[in-house]
Amino acid sequence: MLDLSSSPRKSRYFAKDQAKAMRATKFIGRGSRSSSTNAYAIACGNLANCGAYEPEDIVFISAEGARSNRSDPDFCEIDRACQSSCSFITDDASNRARPYNVGERQVAAFLISRGYRETAPGFWQTT
Repeated sequence: MLDLSSSPRKSRYFAKDQAKAMRATKFIGRGSRSSSTNAYAIACGNLANCGAYEPEDIVFISAEGARSNRSDPDFCEIDRACQSSCSFITDDASNRARPYNVGERQVAAFLISRGYRETAPGFWQTT
């Protein structure tokens, strides 16, 4: 499972994100230079944005919030993972609903458009 402890960026939401990472086998996230998403991608090394996914993978997706110079989620990479029918871990509905978390809402809408549904809080599987 993934370990974010080497991330130099640890916001007040780090524990929540580390808990998600510990359940995941791979990571997808693209963020601006000073974002937690970018720091997490670096911490995950070759398991981040790797382009190759298996049905048994559980992929933690991190997306930037409403900040200046933010990057949209990497929908091409997420779509590659969707094509493998793997599962995903994202923020749960209550965290997605926070006004800042625009990227997390984009990810949820994208997963739904690809035939995924949230089968447990923040856990997505193909239907």
